[in-house]
Amino acid sequence: MKKFVTLLLLAAVCFLALPKATHAELPYRTSYYDANQATWLRIQPIYEPAETTGARFTEPVDLQVGSNGNVYVADKGAGKVFVLDNDGSSIQTIGDEEGPGMLSAPEGLFVTPEGQVYVADSGNQRIAVFGTDGKFVREYKKPVSTFLETEHFVPTKLVVDRRGVMYINLNSSYQGLLRINKEGEFLGYFGANKAQQTVLNWLKKLILNKEQLAKELAALPRPISNVSLDNDGFIYTATAGGFGQGAIRKLNAGGVDALKNKTIQNGHGIVDTAIDERGFLYDIDMFEGRVTIYDDNAEALFAFGFVDNGTQQYGVLGYPTGIGVDADHNIWISDSRVGTVHKYKLTEFGSDVMNALALYKEGRYKDSEPYWDRVYARNDMYNGTFQGLGKVYLHDNEQHEALSYLKAAFDTKSYSKAYWQVRLTWLQNHFLLAAAIIAVLIALFMYGPRLIRSFFRRYPLPASWEKPVQDLRNFWYVMFHPYQGFYRLKEARVPSWIILLILVGAIAVKIISMYYTGFLFNPVELSQINLFGSLGLFVVPWVTWIIANYLVCSIKDGEGKFREVIQGSAYALAPYIFFSIPTILLSNIVTLDERVIVDSLNALTFIWMGVMLIVMTQVIHNFDFLESIKNIAITVFTIGTIWLFAFIVFGLTFNLYDFFYQLYKEVTFIG
Repeated sequence: MKKFVTLLLLAAVCFLALPKATHAELPYRTSYYDANQATWLRIQPIYEPAETTGARFTEPVDLQVGSNGNVYVADKGAGKVFVLDNDGSSIQTIGDEEGPGMLSAPEGLFVTPEGQVYVADSGNQRIAVFGTDGKFVREYKKPVSTFLETEHFVPTKLVVDRRGVMYINLNSSYQGLLRINKEGEFLGYFGANKAQQTVLNWLKKLILNKEQLAKELAALPRPISNVSLDNDGFIYTATAGGFGQGAIRKLNAGGVDALKNKTIQNGHGIVDTAIDERGFLYDIDMFEGRVTIYDDNAEALFAFGFVDNGTQQYGVLGYPTGIGVDADHNIWISDSRVGTVHKYKLTEFGSDVMNALALYKEGRYKDSEPYWDRVYARNDMYNGTFQGLGKVYLHDNEQHEALSYLKAAFDTKSYSKAYWQVRLTWLQNHFLLAAAIIAVLIALFMYGPRLIRSFFRRYPLPASWEKPVQDLRNFWYVMFHPYQGFYRLKEARVPSWIILLILVGAIAVKIISMYYTGFLFNPVELSQINLFGSLGLFVVPWVTWIIANYLVCSIKDGEGKFREVIQGSAYALAPYIFFSIPTILLSNIVTLDERVIVDSLNALTFIWMGVMLIVMTQVIHNFDFLESIKNIAITVFTIGTIWLFAFIVFGLTFNLYDFFYQLYKEVTFIG
């Protein structure tokens, strides 16, 4: 026994001595934006940190990659511009120790394709220009102009176009970018943001007089925080705040925003932007704490990175201040908190997916196919792959394969194009069958009721069924003759089982619509449908309507009984039950170009139901028309009050439950 225990202890010691398993994992997550579902989803890394020599700076505040591949970093604290090679080693320093080439707190820079370096020399209130050899060439001071007499010339960022015109961002200026030509002459302001008009400002204009308005603070535009230039000459302005609206603008020579002030994903606290030669847009967003990659229309593609104020971990940003992209699509980011420059390189997966997206963006779908295949081999859950391959098959006229991939990607626009072609082919091959089906449906609609009436005249139902059958026929009658129909209901007592049958029918139609509406009109994953939640949102408003309508109309001396309100509200569901089925069928037949048919039927259904509820309220409670409208408005307000009260009660009940549950856990833990 002692030997067995000794061997057991020895085995345990050996087991504990074994090294633990290690996992190589990046310190941040990467996500991709699925525009078809409007959500961010996690994906494997697109970019990963790359090793550099780790050059140290005092306060790097801006960064740009030159056409020669070198990285230029403006160091505000050191008063220098450092030039790095592709390994991150410092190979040149720009800025003299004394004389006209001495820099003071530079905050921005721009490198021309020829290699000239323009520096926003904020401390000296000028633009300093250096040659390719790093020697001082000239300076641009504040231009002489009556428009600039009260303007403080403190440049922070700038770009220079092919003509040598400088677009300069001044410190806290809301007037836009200051334009100066290569002779140093003032050309005006460019690309100012629009002032944000709020509801409060609108109300002030309506209420206050001119003297009072003059004392109010003017609504000023948000100042531009940074500026970039792409190879096509478009100027990109970055503006922090605004929760992404107009955060990035793509301005042409006339100052027109090609992005039309769109709301940008991850665009609340943008620090800087960069554009590569393929047109992809990159930015750093301090609010989200990550780098986001967009296409040329500023539609979000990927996001990665992590900001930590106390970071000492490689690849984690402290306080990013500038971003640049080199010819190999490496991302460079200056970080003033840790005094260094981060470099991120594409992973194999990232290289394939970016190449696929670049070719896809250019419309070269066939050329993108091998890249999409490699992306799919590494990640068969990335919806961009399905969208890309779907476009490839669509371009090759392989419509059925395209439908499968585009449906998986929830790309309704492309799916509609492929489906239109599939439908056209089917109609061309089965025209006679389609014509026969339409003829049969028309015949059934026209002669079906007559055949049914003829059948029941020949084979009449028992006398005991006459009343229930009449009540069921009223369900159809009340839809087309609401006043006469609801008067009949007021004088009749409809059996409970018929009311229940109508409600079951409405719920069944709702379930059918959730699962069998065409993909183009219901682009969801069927397995993700919350059946009971959706039914609750369908049933609860109807139930609350009955309660609120009865309570309000009773107070207003309405004559309707609670039973009459229930059966009238049930019969008002007739348009929903009768029109939903053909609408669901049509949603599986029409394309997005013809969706007006389905949308019109849906609108007609709910308008018809609304009219029937108004007529029901008027007839059941014996109100005139205007009184019915007023009481329905009060009913809607009462419904909102009931829901608010229920929400408060639910919240308090949950808090009470949670209190006793936590108390129980503490008692059992101590015990």
